Amino acid sequence: MEKEKLQAYHKANIAIITTLLIIWAIVSYGGALIAKALFASKTTIFGFPAHYWISAQLSVITFVVEIFLYAWIMNNLDKKYGVEE
Repeated sequence: MEKEKLQAYHKANIAIITTLLIIWAIVSYGGALIAKALFASKTTIFGFPAHYWISAQLSVITFVVEIFLYAWIMNNLDKKYGVEE
């Protein structure tokens, strides 16, 4: 039973990681495409094209949010499977 429980825990962990990476990829690439469509190529922010700067910031913000979200989800998953510290 213990081995099945650990395999289920590992499978849930991989699903969470995969989901968060897919979200991050969609936000990064989708944000770049949307920002490029919204801003003229001549608009700059701190010397960078506006669409590049906005999509870069959006990607970093999404990554930081996902770090905290992952920690929170994993704490709950650890409690569920009884592997918390």
